[in-house]
Amino acid sequence: MQTIYYTTTHFVRHTGNVVDLEEYRRKLALTREGNLAPLPEEREEPEAPRLHLVALQDRRARNSNRAARRAWALDICASMGVLLMTLTFTLRVLAV
Repeated sequence: MQTIYYTTTHFVRHTGNVVDLEEYRRKLALTREGNLAPLPEEREEPEAPRLHLVALQDRRARNSNRAARRAWALDICASMGVLLMTLTFTLRVLAV
């Protein structure tokens, strides 16, 4: 990561917690008048669509969703089997 330093004349110089309010007000007035403010670009905003278009899923997307659900179900079954075997082994060891 690289730190980038910018220099600008818009900062109000202050020492510690003391700020020169007269300088701040002068810069604020100049900014409001447009002397220091960047000129805004006029853009035409496109009209918002009135209809909400819904994209239907294609067959591949539905199949991949189904395959993902099936994989999760098999993973849960395998995890439950491991837990059951561990519990059975522990109970047998403790019973002896």
